[in-house]
Amino acid sequence: MSEKEKYLSRNGLLIIGAIALIILIVGVILYALGFNEEFYSESSTVQTIFGAITYLGEAITFVIITAIIFIGYDKKLAKRTILPILFSYYLNHLVKEVFKDTRPDTNIDPDGDPEVDYLIEPSYGFPSGHAQNATCYWGYMANEFKDKPKPMVIPVVPVILSVIIFLVAISRMFYGVHDLQDVIGGLLIGIGFLLLFIYLEPIFTVQFNKFSFQIKLIFTIVIAILLFVIPTLLSPSAGLGLVDDPPLYPDSGAFAQVGGVLLGFGVGYLLENEYIRYEPKELSNKQKLLNLIVGLVILLALFIPLEYLLEINSVFYRFGRYALLAFILTYVLPLIFVRINKK
Repeated sequence: MSEKEKYLSRNGLLIIGAIALIILIVGVILYALGFNEEFYSESSTVQTIFGAITYLGEAITFVIITAIIFIGYDKKLAKRTILPILFSYYLNHLVKEVFKDTRPDTNIDPDGDPEVDYLIEPSYGFPSGHAQNATCYWGYMANEFKDKPKPMVIPVVPVILSVIIFLVAISRMFYGVHDLQDVIGGLLIGIGFLLLFIYLEPIFTVQFNKFSFQIKLIFTIVIAILLFVIPTLLSPSAGLGLVDDPPLYPDSGAFAQVGGVLLGFGVGYLLENEYIRYEPKELSNKQKLLNLIVGLVILLALFIPLEYLLEINSVFYRFGRYALLAFILTYVLPLIFVRINKK
């Protein structure tokens, strides 16, 4: 929900359209030649390199970067970047539930327990979430910085971010957790969703900002809860944590994660904007650095035990956990910052 409209130029649309067409054509050719699962490498060096690169498409990476932007740079930009990745993540798992595509045979952890955790990635394969989400997050970031003053003709930041998207996508194949069709599908769906978001988000924002504070709050809460509850109850692999049997795919709690972040971030942002009005742009570099250190320490001190120490297999716990962390980021931390920055 941006406060300013940022549409792509005609040339920008043509470039993105050409990229999408090239991806589709190259993907179809490689698939027809039998290269769907031929990119996997058993080399330990390749595995290490692409295993590290794949983290640039992980949800935790997006969350950390968004937190840094919110605390130390521009909270409105943080809001604009978190929304496309949230809805892309949500869409990705909806499509996964529809296709129920199994991952390639290389998606095996040689050190795992065959009866418990022998899969590297336990969710469905098509489309690749990393390829799709990297396209949406880094692609939206590239769109934000495309008009920034640049020292040369080539838009450096968008080019670098495009390379990151490409590397994340192919890393999933070299790492063995996706085949070619998963990655191509993720890239194309990501491009389509990104374009749709760029054009519809400003329109929605204008309408949303016409509502009163109370209506905005109620709307955010209702939408976040519905986005969590409806697909979770309809999904046979949801893993509600209400029975002894484990979920078919533990990662199907993604609906809880998205709903929780949307609830905590949305409510916290609205309350903060109404009552606190923290503005990092008005702070000195020293104050920004102090806020970043304090904020990240608090978030990590809460995230690590909630994520890794409490072994509660329930999507309701996952929903509450992410709602709490997002609320702390957008409301509690700004409340702390405005007080320590006054000293």
